[in-house]
Amino acid sequence: MDLASLKPTGKHSLAIISGILFFLVVAATTEVIVYLLDSKNQEHERSDVVERVSTLRARLEGELNSTLHLTRGLIAYVATHPDIQEPNFSQLVSEILSQGRNIRNIGLARNNIITHIFPLAGNESALGLEYEKNSKQWPAVKQAMDAKGTVVAGPVNLVQGGQAFIARTPIYTRQGITGLLSEHKPSYWGMASIVIDIPSLFQSAGISEQTDGLSLALRGKDSKGAQGALIFGDETLFQRSPVVQSIVLPNGSWQIAATPISGWGSDLTPIWLLRTSGWLLALLIGALIAALVETRATNLELALHDPLTGLPNRRLLEDRMQQLLEHHKRNKTGFGVLTIDLDGFKAVNDRYGHRTGDKLLQIAAFRMQSSIRATDTVCRSGGDEFIILVDDVHTRGDLEKAQHQVINKLTGNALVEHRTIQLQASSGIAFYPEDGETLDSLLKASDRKMYSNKRGGQVFDIESANPRN
Repeated sequence: MDLASLKPTGKHSLAIISGILFFLVVAATTEVIVYLLDSKNQEHERSDVVERVSTLRARLEGELNSTLHLTRGLIAYVATHPDIQEPNFSQLVSEILSQGRNIRNIGLARNNIITHIFPLAGNESALGLEYEKNSKQWPAVKQAMDAKGTVVAGPVNLVQGGQAFIARTPIYTRQGITGLLSEHKPSYWGMASIVIDIPSLFQSAGISEQTDGLSLALRGKDSKGAQGALIFGDETLFQRSPVVQSIVLPNGSWQIAATPISGWGSDLTPIWLLRTSGWLLALLIGALIAALVETRATNLELALHDPLTGLPNRRLLEDRMQQLLEHHKRNKTGFGVLTIDLDGFKAVNDRYGHRTGDKLLQIAAFRMQSSIRATDTVCRSGGDEFIILVDDVHTRGDLEKAQHQVINKLTGNALVEHRTIQLQASSGIAFYPEDGETLDSLLKASDRKMYSNKRGGQVFDIESANPRN
């Protein structure tokens, strides 16, 4: 064999191999981008479904709880008037039904025998029913007695047509109460039952098998949550990787599951366009988009947050404070501003250096952040000064309690670079609207009180116990 004849073949093979390797590198890179984009789309899609399901869940919980709440007055009345007469019962229930759009009827069962029911028309056969002798209803009644609270049973098929939930609540009385309430053991009177129309309840909550672009299913018959039977929808929906949330009931729960009507990841057009438009172009565009997104997020973070502590800066604080002002002006409620200054901080920088000072600021920021509620805001307004917005405080006393909690958590020994430094702070508060109704007036009021409270703080080196001004 002529070895020279192999040279062209070898060059051709090298070109093919190089081409294949280049193709594989570009293909692999493109597929990673496609995978990341697809994952991001799935995450966004799922997050969107979670948000929509949360809204639906809250609406259903609210509608059911408001329906149950309407009957609390009747139960309290029976507990204090155990010999309730029919005219009084009918008058009370008539008023309840005029407000409860989802209630079909309400009954009382003294000693577990139905003695009162309203409306009576169409429900005459229920009078005199003994729960203990009714195998269909007794388990739910016994469950409510054991729980000593409301239990929502159903769905049940009604004789007069339709489906309903039955909320049963045991009623207890305390006969001849004198002296301490704890000395009188409650006596079981019987059971109050509320028949809640299922179609009306779901319609009032704005929920059906297909709602807001979602396929829904609900399970948890007799308040048994995941172990309960299907209430409505397609049972197989629970096996399609749905978003599942619990609907809290008195002494039980339901579970609602949701997926997009068209299924997860149904819109694959962007993915296929990305693949067919050229993998190399996709790589360049993906890198550019990633760089732009990251740059924008970084710029936004730097514009609204302090780079050292990660806390909101003055600009973000003013925006949140303006929102609070508008909210509390509308609702005529109060909020507070807490101004904090670290005492003797300059001495820390002078003695130990700015590196130590920066770490002390970070410790202070962490302590303040961990001492407030999620609805409050800690801001570093500059240097060693901080401002805290305390939302939803009803009195100045509440604001002072929050102030003490923050200061107690903030001050004390701090270990910074193997040395113990005593962290001290001065603070002042301003309460809206008493101390001002504008941003500037509230900040000035809290500043004045802080400086009037300031006592020329000192920094102590615990190791030498020598104060430094």
